[in-house]
Amino acid sequence: MEAFFLYLLKVSLATAIFYLTYHFLFRVKKQFVFNRYYLLLILPVAHIIPLISFPTAADLSLATVYFNEINPLPIGEPSFTPNNNGNATFNWLSVLSIIYVSGMVFFLIRFIISYIQASAIQKVSQQDIIDNQTVYLSERNIRAFTFIDKIIIGRNILDHPSLKMVIDHEKVHLKEKHFIDLFTIEFLSSFQWFNPFAIVLNKAIRLNLEYRADDMVVQHSNMRQYQMALISMVSDRIAFPQFTELNSNNLQNRIMMMKSQNESKFSRIRKLAVLPIFLILLAGLSEKTPTIKASDGIEPNIKASDTAISSISDLNRYFSKSLMYPQEARKSGQVGLVTLFFKIDNNGKLTGVYETQPSRKVYYYPEGSLKYNPFNGYTEIVIVGYESDPLKINESKYHSSLFEECKRVINDLPTLNIGELKGRTVKIKFKFKIVKS
Repeated sequence: MEAFFLYLLKVSLATAIFYLTYHFLFRVKKQFVFNRYYLLLILPVAHIIPLISFPTAADLSLATVYFNEINPLPIGEPSFTPNNNGNATFNWLSVLSIIYVSGMVFFLIRFIISYIQASAIQKVSQQDIIDNQTVYLSERNIRAFTFIDKIIIGRNILDHPSLKMVIDHEKVHLKEKHFIDLFTIEFLSSFQWFNPFAIVLNKAIRLNLEYRADDMVVQHSNMRQYQMALISMVSDRIAFPQFTELNSNNLQNRIMMMKSQNESKFSRIRKLAVLPIFLILLAGLSEKTPTIKASDGIEPNIKASDTAISSISDLNRYFSKSLMYPQEARKSGQVGLVTLFFKIDNNGKLTGVYETQPSRKVYYYPEGSLKYNPFNGYTEIVIVGYESDPLKINESKYHSSLFEECKRVINDLPTLNIGELKGRTVKIKFKFKIVKS
């Protein structure tokens, strides 16, 4: 769960930087089509960047491996003190998970309810033709809005002198399918409900769509008349997430935008700023998958022999020989616990390595007898790295380089002729620790 919250944090950071780029470079510029697609892509791209993985070289350094109580740490070596904050950390992660899921469910339900409410207004409205445009007349005291592919207006504005401009405005929303933007931002922002930048992004998308519709209308209408029409419809607003409306809380901004100048000759140069910002976020927030290689002084072929392993003692020797400490992880003080699951088929061949439990019952290793234990009564394999320089210990439940080293060793397993493991899922824990050499 810690890794998931780190992912959410990366998404939030990317969203903030993309939005701030828009705010300072594009917000007041008359480039509504570019702004539309830029704003619409912010949340999808922010969610994708942290999922992108790039291979990075990771050297290995020698380590000492200890098993169970059979081979305890020698006298004089620092002992491994239990983490007294483990339960507190677990509880906090559980509380945060409940809060996050509750918020997400709330906003998703609100999204669905808003759709149902808007759909209900349209279903009870009467279809009519006004100015060669199909509209739906509602008995409710509303103005005009576009819901997916339908324009809905209240009967209370049928006699408004600027009704044609109102309908022209909604026709822009209809023709350019602005409902796609609204549905996308409402859905994705439900997963970032805690992020203030997702909230202002939502508002920015809606306002830009209004800018676009305003701009298209004033190209063929009297600007002053259109602005007065906006002002005259300040009251009786309706604001469900799934449709646009003629008026908004940002009426003053819309009028100012209508009066502003068109794009400057430097607009293309300004747009190019998006590329380096994207590349910086990609480099900083994407996942780095370590590609393990041997350091100087270590045999390049760390993989154990291809001969079958026929006993627990052989398996212990295999892990002792193969497990190394990623050099960069050791130098940066990365320590922590790695829990993995691996499946063995009936012939003793490895079929998969997993970070989450793939089946209900598992066998725990190391235990010697490998008996099934529903009470998690198992111990870890301890990988001790040595460092002479003072280090700031960086303890976490997830360090990608440590996970990749453990996966590497398990993936290199030869055939296991151990009856208790055949056809089983095995749970195995590795504890990485650094001591002063």
